[in-house]
Amino acid sequence: MSTILPKSTEKYYFETVKASNRNEIFQFLNNNFRVEEPLSKAAGMTESDIQSCFDGVLDRSLKNEVSILARSKIDDQIVGCMLNSVWKKEDSKKNEDSKEDFQFGGNRQGVVTIGEILNELHESFWILRPNHNTVLHFEISSVNKNHQRQGLASKFMKWTENENLLKSVNASGIVAEATSLANQILLSSRGYETVASTMLNSRIDSNGNQILVCEDGTERVNLVFKKF
Repeated sequence: MSTILPKSTEKYYFETVKASNRNEIFQFLNNNFRVEEPLSKAAGMTESDIQSCFDGVLDRSLKNEVSILARSKIDDQIVGCMLNSVWKKEDSKKNEDSKEDFQFGGNRQGVVTIGEILNELHESFWILRPNHNTVLHFEISSVNKNHQRQGLASKFMKWTENENLLKSVNASGIVAEATSLANQILLSSRGYETVASTMLNSRIDSNGNQILVCEDGTERVNLVFKKF
């Protein structure tokens, strides 16, 4: 796959994600996405809670070179990444005994609720968009908080939306579970349509309290799609 990477900037350079990056990416996500992503933060996600989720995301993403990372020129450390996978209708759940794509450890209510929401939205896609057979799936996008507002997320998305990359895997569109208000705004501005949504206030505990309350104002999780 010969899609040209974004040009290096004064501070950053870019690489496609390869299998050799697995451990490094895992640690980056554990130190950044786990502690900063609104739902994960609201649930107080621990390393053991999220390990199986990261393993699943990396397993799917590393099957094809369709993911991107950014490194700091100062120390060559990863400062951001966007992990994508190729998702085919034929790979969707065949029966109730199949493994769900988003798996988490433990049985704490907040963590379980995140898994339920993500899997319910994820599994609805082929019903809602039955005319598509292969799509690119935004798995995780994360930028270290000290390197945000530098345009890295937009560069990741522009690279991923490249027509040559999509054609190389026969993808007719891109789908994502948008879990943060910031990501929902970014995707909407780039023409992504919300095809399903789950309000966080619809998930309450036995005392009638909302299970997941996000500090950043995130009120829902959206399943979004853009046809290319």
